[in-house]
Amino acid sequence: MNKEFKPLSFWRELLLKDDELCEYYLQKRKYEFENGKILKGLGWRDKLHPVLLSLIRLNRKFIAKQNLTVINDKRIKSDKPVIYAITHMGMYDYQIVCEAIKDHQYPFAGDPETMYRSGDGLLLSLNGLIYCDTNSKEDRHIALETSKQLLKNNENLLIYPEGIWNLTSNLLSLPLFPGIINMALETGCDIIPVAVEQYDKDFYVNIGENFKINGSEVTEENKKNYIDNQRENLRNILASLKWEIYESRSIEERKNLGSYEDELKKFVDTRLNEWINPKTKKPYYNEKILKERRFKEKNICFPEDVYSYIKNIKLSKDNAFIFKKDDSLPIIIQKEIKEKLKSR
Repeated sequence: MNKEFKPLSFWRELLLKDDELCEYYLQKRKYEFENGKILKGLGWRDKLHPVLLSLIRLNRKFIAKQNLTVINDKRIKSDKPVIYAITHMGMYDYQIVCEAIKDHQYPFAGDPETMYRSGDGLLLSLNGLIYCDTNSKEDRHIALETSKQLLKNNENLLIYPEGIWNLTSNLLSLPLFPGIINMALETGCDIIPVAVEQYDKDFYVNIGENFKINGSEVTEENKKNYIDNQRENLRNILASLKWEIYESRSIEERKNLGSYEDELKKFVDTRLNEWINPKTKKPYYNEKILKERRFKEKNICFPEDVYSYIKNIKLSKDNAFIFKKDDSLPIIIQKEIKEKLKSR
């Protein structure tokens, strides 16, 4: 890629290989940001939104055969744009939430390489979206500044503050990245928390009350603590909204649920296999990627990390007690112990 960026025609873009296309769009976002072209088309995108919303609804009902239930909508109309904070668990989250909230918004997309040459990417580009290569510090800065500019131009945002799909077995919400609190703090915009849950083709959405950030309480000395506290408050609200969805469902008998281990594997595999790379025929995401892209809280470790030393222990009579059956250990560690005992 030349240092001096030159936009290509649509036909020239088609000739680029996948890695070249990713680098091209990375440089294009930088070029448009530096030349004040990042906010093109705000007016006509607002007008086009009802048409795109109708297409999303028709696709859900008649092609995907999916059902949507909004169990609550407690948001209050704001005189400012808002930031929608969405829980994230699969590839259909955006379409489902977009139909539920109805408002036009610019989604924040952290996996641009999957979208450039797809039908979803085309529709999102018509709607307007913010691409961000999460591995690039410069692109993260451009995405953040672009988001703030959109809010200041009276446009709504839609963000997944967990950063990646939450396919964990016991966390209603993953730890949140602080960017959403920073944006609300700098722009004075409300955050609207939204939880989404999927049961095969049945989707449930729960829209919470406006979450307000009070900038008058913030000083340079307490800013970090304030953001961390608000981030945790928002996470708790998202978890509560998820729990309300669970409570709205009928109660299942434990005997009908099958084994925990098998059901968890089925759940994770189903979500991952909904989004397949057409070239590799493999899921775009895997459990390693899901773990790497989570927000990492300081001084907090995942259970599988705490017990990761077990992989490196050579079994002997002196350490055999470590490998005794213990149902309190994480499932993934119990699996590793079984494999180690089998290979003995």
